[in-house]
Formats: sequence, C-alpha cells, structure tokens
Amino acid sequence: MMVINLSGFKKIPVWIIMAIIIGIVAVTIYTNTDYYAKRDYNRARSVTKPVAVSMQEEVATAAPVSVLDFFIDYRVERDRLRSERLDLLREIAKNDKNEDGQHLKVQDTIIKITVEKQKELEVENMIKAKGFADAIVFLGENSINVVVKANNLSKEEVLQIADLIVRSTGVSPEHIAISAKQ
Repeated sequence: MMVINLSGFKKIPVWIIMAIIIGIVAVTIYTNTDYYAKRDYNRARSVTKPVAVSMQEEVATAAPVSVLDFFIDYRVERDRLRSERLDLLREIAKNDKNEDGQHLKVQDTIIKITVEKQKELEVENMIKAKGFADAIVFLGENSINVVVKANNLSKEEVLQIADLIVRSTGVSPEHIAISAKQ
C-alpha cells in the first residue's frame, strides 16, 4: 500500500487522502451556487427523437422492450457492465507486478467510475423529486444525455432539468441533451 509521509504526522494511506480530496471537491461544487445562478440555461438542447435502445443482437431479435421495462432494464444492464469493469480494475490493482504509475491510474479510474455512478444516481433522483415518474442519466466524457419518462417535455421542464444537471455536474448546458420516452 502506498503511503504519504508528512513530517510530524503519521503515515497516511493514499486512499484516505483521495477520499478527503473528493469530499472537498463535492462540497465546493454544492456550495458554489452563485456561479451557476448566472448561467444561461436556454442553450440546453431538447431531443424530440425517440430513444433507441441498443442491446446485443439476441435482444434485438427478441420481442420489443416495453416502455415500462426500458428504465429498469437499462439500470440493470448499466450496473452489470459497471460491476464487471470495476471487478477487472480491482484485479489489476491487486496484481503486485504492476508499476506504481499503473497502479495509481487504475485507482483513479475506479474512483472516477464511482463518482460517475454517484452523480448519475443523484441527478436521476433529483429529477424524480421534481415530479417526473422516472429518468435515466447517461454520463459521457464531456456530455450528459437524459431520458425522462414523459410523453413530452415543455421548454420550462427542459430548462428545469438542465438547471439540476448543471448544478450537480458542472457540465455546460450546450452539452446536455434531454429527451422524453413514455
């Protein structure tokens, strides 16, 4: 285990320092509302095309996915794939043959995946708290796609959802796509 020795203090494991840094960043983001209050959310895009579900070939040849199952099925599949990725990364991290630089990169990736998962869940729950039946958040590298369970969304609803996303993630409105799926 890698430790940092601060003179006069006990040796502190790197994972504790990373957890403290993540906590500080999260508090800073949540308390810095003045920055986001001055933003123009009118540039958020509303997608009106139907959402296509891309699954494996055997799923494509099966019966169509019902609307009710779309949100549940997507979450289950997303969690399954993410768990497989994390398991693989943890195995790589346990391998003693890796160089320290590689080990740190793997740890950073694990932390990034965990933070992404937390942000997706947070945004989904905030959208539901605003009165929408359900929502799925796709966190990309520099963009966010949201599918809200609704027949259609008014401009005010799109702006409201975009505001929630910007406040939670810091992604600019022009990189947010919001669509409705019933």
